[in-house]
Amino acid sequence: MNADIPAPSDTAVLCIRRTVDDLGPADLWKLARATALTRDELSYGAAAVLANGDPVTGDPVGELAAHTLAQEVAERTPCHWGRDHTEAVRAALYRSLADLADALLEVSESTPTPLDWTTHDHGRRYATTAVGAGVTYDVLVRTDENAPTVAAPVWDDPSLPAARAAWQWRITSGPTGCASHSSAPFPSALAARHAAECTITALTAGRCSL
Repeated sequence: MNADIPAPSDTAVLCIRRTVDDLGPADLWKLARATALTRDELSYGAAAVLANGDPVTGDPVGELAAHTLAQEVAERTPCHWGRDHTEAVRAALYRSLADLADALLEVSESTPTPLDWTTHDHGRRYATTAVGAGVTYDVLVRTDENAPTVAAPVWDDPSLPAARAAWQWRITSGPTGCASHSSAPFPSALAARHAAECTITALTAGRCSL
């Protein structure tokens, strides 16, 4: 399928395609649920299937057909999906996972330093401490309260926050946190933690400062 996928890395896209292509309907549904696939993303996938990989914008008939297909996918259990339903979810996952890969690659200018994160507030906040060149850094990753929440997912997952939110990281150092820097927004906690770990690498190597 020639779905429209952002492609800063052909390798990342290839890995995503291979992973998603190996999944059957039940596992596709689990992945879509775990990644909080939205209605718009599912509609995009439906449009890509109906247009043979190249969604046409501004076509009322095509948009209605895509909406209908997406609605059927949302309302049916995976065991009752037909080929078009399954391929619509597959195309939606191609794009949403590629968007996440884009974010990870964008913040990967340096090698991430693995940090031992602790989780707080039911998965809405992550904290850790890093030490490098005699300096201690306090690192916090949390939801970005100033950013608008993202659309609700098609399928609720009780293990995820009720609403998808943008994330930010904040790094401070010194006895009173007098030196600090923050960055946002990121589409997921994973992307924000990854970006913070890359920043810690740069800080401890002396390539940047707070």
